Amino acid sequence: MRKHRWLATATAVMLLAVAGIAAFWPRSSPSSSTADEPYYATTTELEQSAEAIVRGKVERTHKQGDETVATVRVTAVAKGVAGPSIDVIYATAGPEIPEGIRRGGDYVLLLQVRNESAWNLVNTTQGYYPVVDGRITTAPDNAVPLSASVQQSVS
Repeated sequence: MRKHRWLATATAVMLLAVAGIAAFWPRSSPSSSTADEPYYATTTELEQSAEAIVRGKVERTHKQGDETVATVRVTAVAKGVAGPSIDVIYATAGPEIPEGIRRGGDYVLLLQVRNESAWNLVNTTQGYYPVVDGRITTAPDNAVPLSASVQQSVS
């Protein structure tokens, strides 16, 4: 009888220990392509986050470590101040890569100052809008449109 009581007590203690560990064990969060970046749910939030909003054509790109530097010829400015040619730097390694930015492409870019000579996208999924057949489109994984006033300013 004593042996059974000891076994039952040991089993109960073991189950409580396992349950306690499981309750405090860190759970992994679902992966997200923009896990370390802000996500803007509205047009207003997105546009307010940008220090500059420009339209331009990517003239050339080159790798710089895990990043790409795109030289953009600015054709219109909707917000902020940008020179006629700017460098936009973005990640080219890891999950946070803008999928659609290509040399020769025409884009509306939502930018934040990186340093005195370069810019970053506000984030890699919402920081660029391809211009296709003269029409501003959302990039993949971005459902937030630009405002009519920004679209008009860069058209």
